[in-house]
Amino acid sequence: MRRLRRSTGSTLGADNGCKAIASGLCVYSWLAMRTLALAIGVALLLPAVAWGKPRVAVTPIEGDKGGAVEDMVAELLEGDYTVSGPSQVRRKIDQLGLGENLSEKELKKLANELEAEAIIRGDLSENGKHKVLHVRLFVKGKRVKGFKVEFGSERSKKVKDAIKEKLLDKLGGSKADASEDKPDKGGGDTEGTDAGAGEDTQSGDKPDKRKPTAEQEGDEGDAPPGSGKKTATQDEDEEEIDESIEVKPKGSTELHSANRAAVRVDFGPSASSRSLLFASRNFEQAPKPYKNAVVPGGRVGGELYPLAFGNPNGIAAGIGFGGNFDQTVGLKLRSTAQPGTQFPVDQKHWSVGARFRIVLGSKPTSPTVTLRGGLFHRKFAVNRDALDMGNVIDLPDVLYQGYDPGMDLRFPIGSKLALVLGGEAYLVTNTGGIQKLDQYGQARVTGGEGYAGFDIPFMKRVAVRLQGEVSQVGYQFTGNGELARNRDGDPSTPDVGGAADRVIGGSLTIGVLY
Repeated sequence: MRRLRRSTGSTLGADNGCKAIASGLCVYSWLAMRTLALAIGVALLLPAVAWGKPRVAVTPIEGDKGGAVEDMVAELLEGDYTVSGPSQVRRKIDQLGLGENLSEKELKKLANELEAEAIIRGDLSENGKHKVLHVRLFVKGKRVKGFKVEFGSERSKKVKDAIKEKLLDKLGGSKADASEDKPDKGGGDTEGTDAGAGEDTQSGDKPDKRKPTAEQEGDEGDAPPGSGKKTATQDEDEEEIDESIEVKPKGSTELHSANRAAVRVDFGPSASSRSLLFASRNFEQAPKPYKNAVVPGGRVGGELYPLAFGNPNGIAAGIGFGGNFDQTVGLKLRSTAQPGTQFPVDQKHWSVGARFRIVLGSKPTSPTVTLRGGLFHRKFAVNRDALDMGNVIDLPDVLYQGYDPGMDLRFPIGSKLALVLGGEAYLVTNTGGIQKLDQYGQARVTGGEGYAGFDIPFMKRVAVRLQGEVSQVGYQFTGNGELARNRDGDPSTPDVGGAADRVIGGSLTIGVLY
């Protein structure tokens, strides 16, 4: 009995353990079922939420090497739309056997296959260091006028925000076929109807209620050239763009701004006054100083930087050449040697040479330093044809020729004014008649020119430049010339030791630049 009781007791204990285990399994099973049901519910709910969003298909963007821009466009729409990305769309296009340039019929077929309410297409090109994205849209069976965006980098938040805002506006605010049930009343898919699909027209927001027949619709995409029927490609050629947006990265420069102009031509009036002073001892035959009043003239100048037409921001864009020409008008000389007679004077100067412009920054208001050098020519010659025999005008002619290495500086003060200044040295190789032996003979010659002024842009491609300038050529005579040693009839002592030929002037020119 004792053994029986023990055995029975053991059996009862085992039964209680089984019940406990069974109870635990039941609880576990209940929790597992609830969890599984919740998971299934979430799994079913997520597609339902996704299905509740309209679908947008983004086609591969032509010219987008690497696909960075098309991926950015797809990512911008996620969250607001269910997006069929470029890869998925490309596979579908290949499956359907569609071409590169999709007709309207093919766009409708693609949209139906992808169950997309809108298709976004585009092409990418370059404008210097900037990129230009043309976006075209096909929304609810209609083409909608797109937009163009110029930007520096697709990674910029400012660029992304601008593109997203415009995309959402076009996709959400489009008036294209708000209800496909409404019969079309106006005349099929004409160009005017397409324009009205994306923008308000003069006839208001009323949709075109005349619905084309299946036969008309089928012919539309396959219309041959010259048939009068338009395909999507033909309309693209007409630039279905209603807005251009320019999003520049911080510090970017305006193409061909004044400090990066590829070409500039200046022309306008000038004025100058010349003086020639001699350093001599005080004696009766000493040369008299010469100075004329301010006389008018004309000036034209220009610079050309050929490589700046393509990319004004590159270093090579600073390589160019330029020059200027100035001619005095109406200058005449009177001499005590022949009173009452006026002797015309030919006074002019020009220079031409190479340029290397360096922009110190990336803004339109960045300063520039331009190194230059070339040939220069300055002339002052009196026409002595009316001079009577035996009379002498005691004023030598000069013809300065040589090289003129120099530098120009431009410092913008805001966007409406720039300080300009610069200078050059004269490496003189010829001075003309003044150094002949019957004049003042050999000399050590030095010279140079400096200027300062303001450059005032007042239109996009036009500027006014006001500047003053002074040039001087100095002589230190060696004493072997007749007029340097023998003016008083005594060649044993020097009479004239040197001279300073100075021109003070200025100009007011209008510059046309690009």
